[in-house]
Amino acid sequence: MQETVASALAQLARADSRAAQVAETALSTLTDGRNLEALTQHAVQEFCWYVLPVRFSTDSAERLFAARSLGRLFALLGLDRYAAICTSTRTRQILEAYRISHDSGRQLYRRAMRASCVEPPDLPELTWGSALGKAEIDAYQATSASLEIAVALDDIRPGTPGWRAAQQQQARAFLTRPDPQGRSRLDRVREERVRGWLESPSHPHRRRLWPLLGQLITGAETPPDAGTALAPVVRLLDYADDGIGLTQIGYISPSVVRELCAEFEWSTSPAPPRSETDVTQLIALHKLLRTMRAVRRSGRRLVLTRRGRHLHADTEALWRAVAESVLDTDGFAQAATETLLGLLLSRSARSTGVHARQDEPDLAEEARLVLADSGWGHDGRLPDTQQVGSVLITVTWLLETLGFVVGGDLLGGGGRHRLTKAGHAFSLTAMHLSATTPPTSL
Repeated sequence: MQETVASALAQLARADSRAAQVAETALSTLTDGRNLEALTQHAVQEFCWYVLPVRFSTDSAERLFAARSLGRLFALLGLDRYAAICTSTRTRQILEAYRISHDSGRQLYRRAMRASCVEPPDLPELTWGSALGKAEIDAYQATSASLEIAVALDDIRPGTPGWRAAQQQQARAFLTRPDPQGRSRLDRVREERVRGWLESPSHPHRRRLWPLLGQLITGAETPPDAGTALAPVVRLLDYADDGIGLTQIGYISPSVVRELCAEFEWSTSPAPPRSETDVTQLIALHKLLRTMRAVRRSGRRLVLTRRGRHLHADTEALWRAVAESVLDTDGFAQAATETLLGLLLSRSARSTGVHARQDEPDLAEEARLVLADSGWGHDGRLPDTQQVGSVLITVTWLLETLGFVVGGDLLGGGGRHRLTKAGHAFSLTAMHLSATTPPTSL
């Protein structure tokens, strides 16, 4: 292959020695010492539309000359599709945009990359990160190559009706295809992310979660009774669809509070409740919908957002959104919630057989010991049980409201608190989504 490149360069030099020099430099940068067979459409586009204007001459005419010289070399090598990219009107327009400003050029480059179809799309199963590990880089590049082949074979036709759905279908099929060991590229990306999540030096409390590694990688399917468990959430969304009246200080109107308490037989103190603040279940649900960005305030009414309407109509999407919102936090609150869910999942795993225990430590106290051992504290003081309980109270109310736990008040002392089957799936989904979220750094 090196001889073929050398021959093509020599042929180009006979016609235009300067073009041959520039093309050789460009090709060397593009391939970075790899064989020409490893070249992809994604790499060529990224070079012409981003690397070239950033790393080469600041003169727009020189940039265009370099792109066209590389195109001439590709044509001599029989790589006509790549040659067409280098000499295209789109490339000229993008390079011209960089002359106006870096932001203008980068914006046009990003738009063109998405329109080309060879940039792997985000999927519900996988959002590509900005800080990629080795497994994710391999998966991204291989998926891009599979999309390039699909476009070349006309299986996907960018710009035609339905092409984005076809792109997603191709990417999903490729990423989930098992190798001879039975593992897919998606499995490997998830494992890499989960291991990085568990090993995070800024979250030492996660070391206690290593026994859950396999479960965190796999996650859990949405259970058949998800709709039953989420009934209170859906009912509140029903009300918001019509618009919920709010008090002057932003609480749900007392009439709606009393209707929901009667419908779901929530016990309150006092009874009947005078306000949302008398109903822990409703406090948790109201906060949940706001965290999920499913509702917004419009004057003195609480109404659905566009996202809220989508979630209202899709039980599986709502299940994932509720699970994701449980860990939509940071700092000490996030560490405490992860620890709580980890303890509940661990207790669930050992709830039967000879290892079952009639009584176990108070959850808040056990969580406090884990967090204290991990170095969490404030002003040199270790967290106390009350502090841990205060940051966990809303999430425990939510778990209890949706029937995800048995054994009484989660923060009310000892006892055999256990996750229900749906609660196990929910907690595992929440932890899986958190652990497989694209990292911002490696």
